[in-house]
Amino acid sequence: MESKHKNVMIGALLAVVFVMAVGYAAFAQQLTINGSASISSNWNIAYDTTKTTGAGVVDPVTGIGGTTAPTGTISYPSQQSATINANLVQPGDKITFTLTIQNKGNIEANLGQPVVSLTSGTDEDSSPLVVKQGNIKFTVTAPTPTTIDASAEATMTVVAEFDNSAQSVGTTTSASITVTTQATQA
Repeated sequence: MESKHKNVMIGALLAVVFVMAVGYAAFAQQLTINGSASISSNWNIAYDTTKTTGAGVVDPVTGIGGTTAPTGTISYPSQQSATINANLVQPGDKITFTLTIQNKGNIEANLGQPVVSLTSGTDEDSSPLVVKQGNIKFTVTAPTPTTIDASAEATMTVVAEFDNSAQSVGTTTSASITVTTQATQA
């Protein structure tokens, strides 16, 4: 009797396995996709290189008693990098540079904190947005707004100041920094 139960049990298990195999075969199908896809998005975040001098870009302030106005220039070694050069003469001299970041693509962008570095020499300050070389201190503001839509702009400022506690004055002091914009897709 016991062997009869074993045979029935083995037969039932084989029947279950057979039903499962047939069920799997009925539901398993090959999926074939025919067609093509294209992406028409464009990612292009860059400085506006047309604004290298003129109103709104360089705003000089001559220090107390000064007769020689400070000067400065902006150049663009790449689409995401701007080099700022300041020529200051005496304590109190200051120049404010305005950098314009454009979204020339069609994807919304988030702008992060820019990377600021001296083009030569050693940084005498340790803040990520403030660098100092000799008598000149550069202070960079983060871009505003921090998110820009397609074809929109953001601005940031760089202020170059002649240190008020400097001992050597009367001769032009020059320093340069590079500001690299950081952007990610929104």
